[in-house]
Amino acid sequence: MKPNVTRLESVEQGFSPLIKGRGRGLILLVCFILLLSCSRRAEQCPLCERDVHRGMQVSIKHNSIPMQTCCMACALTYQAQTKNVEILAATDFLTDTRMEHRTAFYVVGSDISPCMQDSKVQKFVREPHSALHACYDRCKPGILGFRNKNDAQDFLRNHGGSIYPSHQLTKFLPVKGKAHHD
Repeated sequence: MKPNVTRLESVEQGFSPLIKGRGRGLILLVCFILLLSCSRRAEQCPLCERDVHRGMQVSIKHNSIPMQTCCMACALTYQAQTKNVEILAATDFLTDTRMEHRTAFYVVGSDISPCMQDSKVQKFVREPHSALHACYDRCKPGILGFRNKNDAQDFLRNHGGSIYPSHQLTKFLPVKGKAHHD
């Protein structure tokens, strides 16, 4: 007479040849590869859910809660629409390092705009034979930050746009003025 075997024990017995010897290493390798692929997913902006691209991240604080946004335009739009938003730091586009946002130089309107080239945006804005046109985008225009003016000017020669200090950036946003509820 066969002893009572539970379903779990039956499954374990079926996989036991794979777990022993070379099969065990193969299973561990597959698990390791799956874990690596999960960890390389791009960070998402909490405001627009686009990927946070290299050299574009902006650190903000809303009601004492720190956040990382995808770009300066997204952070400035949020600041214009919401109370108690403070921009803490920007990222240098060339070096991908944190910098003081108030003293940085910003290129606006160049041919490089990672947020506008995000696959989530492209799906809707550039659909073939589509009559859909974007009339509002919180991440538009592309605003790229540079630690020093020479780097911004070099970038501008190759990619177009105009250079502005931080205090002039809000005039390019789709949301005019300070917070809409004031």
